[in-house]
Amino acid sequence: MELRDHGGAASAPELPSATRRLMTALAEGRAGRAFPPVAVPGPDGTLAVERPLGGPAEARALGHALADARFAPLHEVLRRIDAWSERAVADDRLIDPQLLRPENADLFGPLLTETLETCVDRPSDRAAAFADRRAGQFLDFLTLFLDRLARDRPAERRVTGLWANGEETHNGGQRVLRVESVDGVRLAYKPRPATGELLFLAAEDSVFALLNALPPAAGPVRLPTVRTWAGSGPDRACYSWQEWIEPPDAWGVLRTDGGWSLRGAVLDPGAAARYWHRAGSLAAAAFAFGITDLIGGNVLIGQRPGDGEPLLFPVDLEAYFADPKRLFETGLLFDPAVSAHHHVGLENVARWCDLDGPATCWRPQPDGSLRLERRTLPLARTGTRTVVGDTGGRTGYGPHLPAMLRGMFDAWTLMCRHRARIAEFLAERAAGHVVRVIARPTAEYPGGGDVPLTEGESEQLARGDVPYFFRAADGGPLLALRMPPGRELCADPTDAPHDEGRPWPPVATVREGGKLDLAGLGIALRDAVEHVYGDPEPRRGGLHDHGRGVRIGLRGPREGEVAFDWPTAGRRITYRWDETKLRLCIDPLNDPAAREAAGIRERLLRLGRIDAALRGPWAAGGFTDTGLEAKLDRLTGTGVVWLRGVVAEHGWPGRGLVGEEAAAVASALLQHCTGELEFRRECLALIEAAAERGDMPRRDAAYLTDSLRRAEGRPQLYGTKFERAAGGDLRPCPIEDAERVDERRAAVGLGPLADYAALLAAKYPAPENEGVQA
Repeated sequence: MELRDHGGAASAPELPSATRRLMTALAEGRAGRAFPPVAVPGPDGTLAVERPLGGPAEARALGHALADARFAPLHEVLRRIDAWSERAVADDRLIDPQLLRPENADLFGPLLTETLETCVDRPSDRAAAFADRRAGQFLDFLTLFLDRLARDRPAERRVTGLWANGEETHNGGQRVLRVESVDGVRLAYKPRPATGELLFLAAEDSVFALLNALPPAAGPVRLPTVRTWAGSGPDRACYSWQEWIEPPDAWGVLRTDGGWSLRGAVLDPGAAARYWHRAGSLAAAAFAFGITDLIGGNVLIGQRPGDGEPLLFPVDLEAYFADPKRLFETGLLFDPAVSAHHHVGLENVARWCDLDGPATCWRPQPDGSLRLERRTLPLARTGTRTVVGDTGGRTGYGPHLPAMLRGMFDAWTLMCRHRARIAEFLAERAAGHVVRVIARPTAEYPGGGDVPLTEGESEQLARGDVPYFFRAADGGPLLALRMPPGRELCADPTDAPHDEGRPWPPVATVREGGKLDLAGLGIALRDAVEHVYGDPEPRRGGLHDHGRGVRIGLRGPREGEVAFDWPTAGRRITYRWDETKLRLCIDPLNDPAAREAAGIRERLLRLGRIDAALRGPWAAGGFTDTGLEAKLDRLTGTGVVWLRGVVAEHGWPGRGLVGEEAAAVASALLQHCTGELEFRRECLALIEAAAERGDMPRRDAAYLTDSLRRAEGRPQLYGTKFERAAGGDLRPCPIEDAERVDERRAAVGLGPLADYAALLAAKYPAPENEGVQA
């Protein structure tokens, strides 16, 4: 198929009404996604999208081409969309009706492109039958979506944007949709039964929320959570809504080639190390809970509103409770011995090639025309959410390997310590959830390679879907959705290829925490090192991060060791490995520095216990007991005098020296102190530096900043100090640039000021209270 601009030399063809309107939108640059893009040779042997199709000349040329009788199925699809849209919206306060018109290429583009390609590639009768089936599937899918949108009202304001994922479809032509409301809030609508996001990622009452709330074992753990919720009604198990994760604020250029640029997250070295520590915790959790298929696109770097720094989010968490023997099997790492698929969740190289892309592209020809061609080269990407760089020009976690491995260890020890609690939680919550069973990699479809397709696979492929199978999270038969999708979960037993050596998930021992023993982390650590061994930093042999208590010694890609200091347990845990063996060594932390750090920790914890025993009754009594107040002042005063000596000898006692809980007590001592201004200023600088390297929470620096500014007679910055108004209500002490206080609070990990004010009002109702800290 070729497009040539006839200009005014030929009269405009007679086209159906819906097609004419689409050509008008294309001419105005509003419908480029309705058809394949224009592509040119890109860097490193790729094909790069130059621009979307559009403009008067190309719309005119396409209109002439579509006058050919072979494109009758495309006109019929547009007519059906047009007729459907006239009756689809019963309440235009819920959604802008224009979104459902054929001209909305963001919504209908994947269907229209697929239909155009079918008209070009297939005989007319087969093209008509295919287009009829796919259009019917898509309009039924949208009708069901609108019913659920009206019933659930997930967007509080009118919907003004709808975008359909252009890649694979499942379960009767259904696609993931992005739903945007007039206030800019964006959600994902996921029309499939797997509910891993609800079980693991939900901001409340999920596995990751539980782990974030548990007291640390060896070090701090921060796993990603998102707002996600099931639907309502009898079909609530068939779909879910999820917060759309946006790119992080720190976005820049990862690499260039001529006029091409690849952009992604670019963090300063301190922020990058903190990010990779959190990513390491996610990797350990994925290995422990058998979360798989975490390839590029299913896991990405993002930043939620209110989060001070980015996290790695598994936005498509469908497959879990598998039993991966290697960390590579989670999809996070690339193992060339297993697969040529290098678009993993933790890419360490900023490659140009993309994982997906359009099947066809318009290719410019020497005579100025455009020819529609099947894409045989990988598509060049212009942005990536799986490659993370730092401002030193390095990418991946190789340059930050100690932070990555420490994050794995901190999460693993947390899960081991609380194994019984986690197993109890899953035993209570797993019932009613659904696990996706990935029978074979999507790339092996539709032909299935040399392996014959099962009846269950063939049936789904015949309707244009990538086969989708699932099981209940507490076990049961292999299922597939009954077609067409309806208003309740109707599933039938089915068949799929089965590797007898690997049971289908859910695997009961994994669900019950069977992988969680201290030695079990060794394989994952070895795999994580092997994945980046070719990077310059890990190949240097010895990598030590004394602040994080990590010592790494490497003798080859699959031979080495890593040791973790665990001050709160008084132990050093060492994992050693070679090609065939893994060894775990547990030794006492018996060097003088470790003993001294343990003594500091114990005294801080004792101070914290005494303070809590006094401060609780003082607060409960409305802060009026002068005897308790005097005891607290003496405790704080002697504690600060002792802390001055600790800081002089050891620096600030952060997480790495004394652990999370004791470091928080040290910070609280300064916040409760009313004098010692110079010492507190000195400590503020130390805490800010510790926060930069992940050794203290940023909010502690905010608390102390506000405390010092109040002592100096200046307005606070973060709104952590409150006082009683004349009427008895709590109100924030004066705030500098109050309009932006929530931005500053979010940057240090504090919630909105209004939420804190409500919390304090409920916690401290006594009218005599003054000077309360949030």
